[in-house]
Formats: sequence, C-alpha cells, structure tokens
Amino acid sequence: MSAPRRIPLADLAALLKPHREALGAAFDRVLTSGRFVLGPEVEGFERSLGAWVGAPHVVGTSSGTDALLALFLSEMALGRMQPGDEILTTPYTFISTATSVLRAGLRPVFADIDPRTLLLDPIAAARRVGRRTRGVVVVHLFGAPVEPASLDSICGSELALYEDAAQAIGARFADGRSVATAGRAGIFSFFPAKNLGALGDGGAVVTRDPALAMAVKATRQHGCHERYVHDHLGGNFRLDALQAAMLGALLPALDGWIAARRTTARALLARLSALPAARAGELALPPDAPGHAWNQFVVRTPRRDALRAALAARGIDTAVYYPAPVHVQPVLAVLGFRAGDLPEAERASLETLALPIAPPRPADHVDILADAVAAFFAGPCA
Repeated sequence: MSAPRRIPLADLAALLKPHREALGAAFDRVLTSGRFVLGPEVEGFERSLGAWVGAPHVVGTSSGTDALLALFLSEMALGRMQPGDEILTTPYTFISTATSVLRAGLRPVFADIDPRTLLLDPIAAARRVGRRTRGVVVVHLFGAPVEPASLDSICGSELALYEDAAQAIGARFADGRSVATAGRAGIFSFFPAKNLGALGDGGAVVTRDPALAMAVKATRQHGCHERYVHDHLGGNFRLDALQAAMLGALLPALDGWIAARRTTARALLARLSALPAARAGELALPPDAPGHAWNQFVVRTPRRDALRAALAARGIDTAVYYPAPVHVQPVLAVLGFRAGDLPEAERASLETLALPIAPPRPADHVDILADAVAAFFAGPCA
C-alpha cells in the first residue's frame, strides 16, 4: 500500500512560486541600490501598507515581537506610562504578547478567555482593571477580529487600546475597518507563516498618533532622533530593506490569499458542522465572521491528541496553538499566576488543534480533511 499523500500545514515554496520573478526583481533592486538598512524600500513599504490598512503612520520593525516592545518603550518615553504600570491582556496567545510588556518595564495582567471564541473575555477583563492599569492589549487570535465595541466598557476614555494583530493582517471589523487601526496603535508580524510573510522576520507598528509614530521610529534605532543623540531606551528593531522589498512585492497578492483562506475555511466549516460529533458538542468549530482572516483554523475536542495522531497517520499535518497558556509559563512565574487561575485558557490549551487551510490547496483538500476527521469520530473511542 502506498503512503498517504502528505498535506502540510503550509507550503511556502508553492505559495511563493508564482511570485519568483517579482521577488527576484525586488532583490536585484535592493542589491543594486546598496541601501540595506532602512531607506527607500522600507519607506515605500510603510506607505503601501498604510494605504492598504487605512492608517496614516506605519513603522517597519524587525519582527512582530519587536514591534510590541518598541511600542511600549515609546509610550514610556512619551511619559504616558511609568515602570510597574499594568497592561491587561489574554493568557491564550504567543508569549511575546506578555513578555514584550514585561521587557518594557510594565506588568502584564491576565484575564480569562471566552471559551467559544478563544478571545479575551470582556467581562473577565473588566474585573481585572486596577488603579495602575494603563492599557489593554487585545489579540486578534488566529485572524479573528476582536470588535472594539466589546471593549468600550473596559477602556472608556481612561485606558489605551492596543491591538496585537500579529496573526490577523487582512482581518476587518464589522464596520469595514482594518484591524490594528481601532486603538492607539496596533502591530503586525511578517513571520513567514503569517498571511503576509517575509522571507525571514519582520513586523510593523500601525498608529494614527503622529507623536507615537515618531517615538517608535526613534525607538527602533536605539532611541535616537538625532544621530548619536539617544533620548530614550530603544534597540535595533529596524526592518531590513531586503525584507521590506520582499513584502512590497507580495502585498498585491494578499487580498487573493485571504480570499482563498476564507473559501477553504467556510467550506470546511460546512462539512464539519454536519458531523454528529459537532452536533453533539464533541467537536467545537471556530466561529466565522465576515472579517475573519483565517490565519489558522482551530477546532476544539477533548480528544485532541488522539485526533492529531489519527490525522498524522493519514499524512495530514496539524499544530497545537498553544500547549500551555502564557500565565503558567515558567519565565512569567514572577507575576504570581498559578495553574487553575484562568481555567478557560487552561482548558483550551488541552483541546485546541489547528487544521491546514493555508493556500495553495488542491481541489480535494476539504474533502480529504473532512473525511479524515469524520472517520476519526466515527471510530471507537480510545
């Protein structure tokens, strides 16, 4: 019997193959220019991305993690926050959402998640607001937008809203606005597996605040507004000119890539929702929204590990995001959170599984994946 056809979580080589000529031209342009750090390529990509998301200020950075760190260091430099001030966020995210806050001298505080959406629970978050809370970081997890209106009762006029849209470029709110444009600032990551990925690392800070944008530009160059005059703490957080050129070459393809993700996700939702396991609640599916960018398609089941093993036996790659929530990570033990403090996030980490939907996909992809999931739940329980 022949081995099953492998279905990868993502196939970046196949995704980029039609764009080799444009990427090669961008590479040659940078090589010929001799400008490898900041310069016209970075400025051009910042303008293009700003126009694409509808924001007046975009500052390219070396990664999404560095975008978050530069953002909070810049807010400190502007005097809007003091060391030890608190930033409220979700525990169900990649660790840099919290560690970037901590590295800036601030204190991350976690509130539990909504078990249906896996996003920050506004009611739980409101209970965590204290006298030193200065802002809220929402995470548009897996490409699902957190509607700003859901946070009005928390932020009001007192707390700043920041958007970790590292996984959500292309996602839009119900009113049509892009994520990363609703609060004081937002960030994107251009890690290769994101909806718009560089050929390496990259990120960006997006804001409507000109003072904040200027501060971030200084922060990404060691807090330097004037050469060799360092006004505040920063770092080497610059977006490489080569990565900016690559991203600029790929940006025109982003709408099509997101449309392909939405088509695959909705076809998969239609197939999986008809399964008895889904109707019985044994398999929970991600909620859809018109503005979802579907960076990941994440299901929930108490039989997560067995499902993952069964799919792997059929050559289907999956991933676990995240096997442990942020508040129980050893590096953050100093914050005082313990296992059991945030039960919904902890339960989600035991039950969630990402299924492959990233383009390009063969025409029978949804059928193969849905049939494999159906076969697992139709079989005997382990």
